[in-house]
Amino acid sequence: MKRNIYKLILSALFVSVGLTSCLKDDDIDDQKYGLINLNANKIIEIPADASHEISLTLLPEGTKELTIGEVRLAAESPASEDITVSLTSANTSDIIGSDKPLFPLDGVTVPATVTIPKGSRSVPLVVSINTTLLQSDPQYIAISITSVDKQGYIVSGNFGHLKLNMKVKHKFEGRYILTGSMVDVLNANLKHVTTAYSGEYTVQLRTKDGSTLAFYDELIWEDFMYPIANGASLSGYGSFGPEFTFDENGNIIAVSNHFGVPANTRVAQLDPSGVNKYDPATKSFTVSYWMNQPSLVPAPPNHRSSITETYTFKEDL
Repeated sequence: MKRNIYKLILSALFVSVGLTSCLKDDDIDDQKYGLINLNANKIIEIPADASHEISLTLLPEGTKELTIGEVRLAAESPASEDITVSLTSANTSDIIGSDKPLFPLDGVTVPATVTIPKGSRSVPLVVSINTTLLQSDPQYIAISITSVDKQGYIVSGNFGHLKLNMKVKHKFEGRYILTGSMVDVLNANLKHVTTAYSGEYTVQLRTKDGSTLAFYDELIWEDFMYPIANGASLSGYGSFGPEFTFDENGNIIAVSNHFGVPANTRVAQLDPSGVNKYDPATKSFTVSYWMNQPSLVPAPPNHRSSITETYTFKEDL
């Protein structure tokens, strides 16, 4: 019985040691601050998870003020005095990583100082972000604590900085139910994909930038290639996928090809006679456009396929 008790005690000790080493901080190990006496060596930190990183997906709304976290006093008791903490921003690879795309430093305004008031443990960390500089893929920047104005406080070794990864989100981005019709003047068997697909056909409209959404086929190709029906079979137009550009009022002002101008010469063109507008009441839009292919339809205006579609919002991506 005693032997079993000893085994249980030893097991608990091993688990305890394992857990306390998950977020290893050499300054705690060296007893410069931390667990022995939090009030003797009080820690100033920007709390986050173990990655030291938060993700932001923002609409393109100009300069936007956001509370992204807090600057905190890690101590047994609240602050006994006002504590002024100096901050800076950086987009250097030694903090962020050499393989990360960097957000412009002048795109984020970080307060030079924040003050943890007497009697409190934290102060909100508020920054301003120029959302017009955001791209569809994440960009990175870091905010670091540089100093504390009072003695007896130590900047955290683990949580002395916070990384932001940020990207833009088009306001109409989402998963949509697709319906529509298509006429191909070169092959009458080629029709809209929904004529051959049984059930609800959903597609993703992904953010390209603040004004443009890219069509992504998630059911057949798992690619930006445009799906079609070939009789009762499912097929697609290679090197062709529509991108829809909206103005601020939800009007579709252009349709382009995700693949640029490929070797097969397929390009997209808006048909101005269509509805071509987002309806906020139904969270849907109807658009008419052509796929032009001058190499096969040499006579201007080179229209090969005429497409009219309605996209009805289903859910966020």
